[in-house]
Amino acid sequence: MKDNQVVWSSRIGFILAAMSMAVGTGNIWRFPRMVAEHGGGSFLIGWALFLFLWSLPLVMVEIFIGRRSRMGTVGSFRQFIGEKLAWFGPFVTLVLIGITFYYSVVVGWTFKYLFLALKGSLSSVSNPTELWDSFVGNPLEPVMYHFLAIGVSGLVVYIGITKGIERMAKIFLPLLFLMLIFTAIRSITLPGAMEGLSYMFTPQWEYLGKASTWIQALSQSAWSVGAGWGLYATYAIYTKKRDDIAQNSLTAGLGNNAVELLAGMTIIPAIFALAPSQEYISQATSSGNVGITFIYMVELLNVMPQKYLFGVAFFGALAFAAFTSLVAMVELVTRNISDHGIKRNKAIAITTILIFIGGIPSAINMSFFNNQDWVWGIGLLFSCFLYAFAAIKYGVAKMKDEINEVSFIKINNWWVYSIKYCIPVLFVILTSWWLYQATIWYPDTWWKPFEEANVGTVVLQLGIICLIAPLILRFKQRIRSSVKEEGLADSEFVNTPKTRDVKEGM
Repeated sequence: MKDNQVVWSSRIGFILAAMSMAVGTGNIWRFPRMVAEHGGGSFLIGWALFLFLWSLPLVMVEIFIGRRSRMGTVGSFRQFIGEKLAWFGPFVTLVLIGITFYYSVVVGWTFKYLFLALKGSLSSVSNPTELWDSFVGNPLEPVMYHFLAIGVSGLVVYIGITKGIERMAKIFLPLLFLMLIFTAIRSITLPGAMEGLSYMFTPQWEYLGKASTWIQALSQSAWSVGAGWGLYATYAIYTKKRDDIAQNSLTAGLGNNAVELLAGMTIIPAIFALAPSQEYISQATSSGNVGITFIYMVELLNVMPQKYLFGVAFFGALAFAAFTSLVAMVELVTRNISDHGIKRNKAIAITTILIFIGGIPSAINMSFFNNQDWVWGIGLLFSCFLYAFAAIKYGVAKMKDEINEVSFIKINNWWVYSIKYCIPVLFVILTSWWLYQATIWYPDTWWKPFEEANVGTVVLQLGIICLIAPLILRFKQRIRSSVKEEGLADSEFVNTPKTRDVKEGM
């Protein structure tokens, strides 16, 4: 690494940035729903197990590759495992971009509801379903909030790595924890809330025999901790050479799961305490991410003590979680564009414009949004597998020894077995299960490419990015050749942007 390459100001700065990146909407709106639907404590057993069998091993691989290559995701695989598998990089990057398009829309939703909570409007909503439908049914308003989300995220990235992203993490992540601690305490002290808390932490043993419990626990860990997105690899570019990989990964993973537990302790006890009937509880927990968050939680605010403070804290935590993840996504895309020799401020402008335009269809059409959520969720599983395969190609035992050289906590053969055997097997099981579910959802049209959530649409869209990936590599190679012709060394090209570019956004 060059001496003038920007780095995080401290190890804690990287850890907080990594945690704020990992913590997203899935921690707050999907985790409690999964716990409630899949046996409470039984789900938690699988969820905790897969943190160590899937998520943490992949986080360490990402950090290792990002630090070793000092490049964005497009170029990192080429430098790490060679030209033949260089297409892994563009594939991972395009999947992340696909996610970012619609995730920015989600961040806009959280901003909208946070503003309503601050105004006090949510605590007096008579019909939350009507409020939600009127919001997403008016195309202009979701697009405006989508624009706000990506614009503010781009501004944070423009300010810089240490002054922008790191400072944001140091402010927002503690606030997020404080808000969730407040909402959790408020929920569990409600009359009747202990029944919900007991359900959350008591294993329902019959659920341990159900495949869906384990599949959903693995899915939650895979999609929630952030492994395989390329985000850890991007943030690792700015770590110091001797920063602890294992302990930093463990801290980020456990911090992510702590947020999920607090979210569960907020939502599940509140629903059990305030729901008028058991049927209502079933309806709330099976209403999907949007339903439980923007409809049922808003409805419960009307009968919640200290409803104004609870509403601001809950939707504030949701907005902070969503926003900090979006910032990391913007940085990943920006870094890849910068690696192509484009100045950082121009790269940020290109990134924000690209994401804004790419997110408009999801902002104005919920069917399109659901399609993108489905396709790129499956795509993310492939990205996870590619990182594991890259580690296997490099040499898992060799990587383990090199990680241990800089780590206080030493990883042993469980990590090797997870990468070489567990993750490939779990990838096949998990991907096959979800695609099989899609054939059940669409028994007659599972193969058609334009359904909302079937096999055909996954094959079509992932197939397209597999065709685009080599073209990106050729384009990058052409730029590299032109840069060399101008007399610049390849190492100079690889390590752009320089310290001033990153810190000042210029």
